[in-house]
Amino acid sequence: MIDGVMRHVDCQGGGSMCRKASTVSLTSTGTSLYATTVDTFGFTDLDVLNMPSRSFSLEIDEGEYTYLNIPAQLVFRDTATQQFTFSGLFFTTVPEYTND
Repeated sequence: MIDGVMRHVDCQGGGSMCRKASTVSLTSTGTSLYATTVDTFGFTDLDVLNMPSRSFSLEIDEGEYTYLNIPAQLVFRDTATQQFTFSGLFFTTVPEYTND
């Protein structure tokens, strides 16, 4: 339900079949890590994104990986920049979420 109207929102929930993608910029404030989208409409053209929890594999050196983990969260598009910002990110040596 968005603004009182039932709508289908692509790729905003559990599962592993979503093919949506976006580029993000990582920033930190103290011990908090954030990711802000760089491409305005990579995930959706709506003003809200129901981001499921996800773990992304990152190759640090050849054959050496770490995981960027994003906890599930409902994020709203910034009215000035038109971008989404995800909070509570963290790195681990194994994935925190199964992406199911």
